[in-house]
Amino acid sequence: MRTFTALFLVAVISGVAAAARAQEKIAIPSRTPALMAEYLHGGGPAVTVTGYLYLPAHASGPVPAMILKHGSGGLESAAGDNIRKWARTLAGWGVAAFIVDSFGPRGISSTGSDQAQLRTWADLTDTFEALKVLADDPRIDKSRIGVVGWSRGGGVVMETALESARRAVLGADGPRFAAHVVFYGPADTQYRDTATDHAPMLFFHGEADDYVPVGPTREFADWIQTMGNPVTFISYPGAYHDFDVEGGVNGFARTVETGRNCDVVIDLSTGHVVRMNHQPASDVTVQQFGAYFKGCIARGADLAPNAAARADAVEKLHAFLRSVFGLTN
Repeated sequence: MRTFTALFLVAVISGVAAAARAQEKIAIPSRTPALMAEYLHGGGPAVTVTGYLYLPAHASGPVPAMILKHGSGGLESAAGDNIRKWARTLAGWGVAAFIVDSFGPRGISSTGSDQAQLRTWADLTDTFEALKVLADDPRIDKSRIGVVGWSRGGGVVMETALESARRAVLGADGPRFAAHVVFYGPADTQYRDTATDHAPMLFFHGEADDYVPVGPTREFADWIQTMGNPVTFISYPGAYHDFDVEGGVNGFARTVETGRNCDVVIDLSTGHVVRMNHQPASDVTVQQFGAYFKGCIARGADLAPNAAARADAVEKLHAFLRSVFGLTN
């Protein structure tokens, strides 16, 4: 009986491993803009970041793909292990997974307690440059490339649907994402635009999240749906931030920076602040903007895994990709 059980477990483990080919390390030419204006005008020091590609084990012909964007914990953490687990799951569904590392190549391990180490304009540039790399890869179906991000990476994914953001890196005729998936992405600073890519969007959020409150993210989802992007918003009662991360922090993380008390809306097409602190705004100076954020940033938030929410998210994401990519498994 023990021998049979051991052989069964080996077979199961081997089957999971066989769902994806050995990961392939790929260089991604990118930039490191620190300011919105720098990003929109193609500025910032040149840098090469890294992508890790997981291809389905038995792929035949060009396959769909998802770019995976990490959060503040980077890839050398439990959250990073979680992203690699998601990559293997995607490959098992017949979808290539391309994990983009924005931190390691820039000498950063985590930005959780100091987000100023790297502005998310750099992450956004990396993500679009990764799209360009995949779209040029004959193994990938360039019409079926999506993006999924967690926390800080989820905020980046929301911006990838904005046309001004896409054109700044890829130009008017460059590739577009076919789908966007956001795991508890922050919207304390919301970037909006006069045009979006109209691709479907799927949001996952814990209703008890006190690191990235669900309300502003749902507001962004409601707005982008009015712009033509089909939206599905799934929230989990009692679930906290990092609900899908197993083996990470389970409790109060006292040092993390959170913008839960902040509220800013920026029109990316003009670069102007149109709302600040829940009030209409205009002609906001850089000094006023900086002073507001200095006052509204807080520290400390609860993090906790939730096995039921994670299992449901796996099921819902699979169904979403079946619909968007036409998966048969």
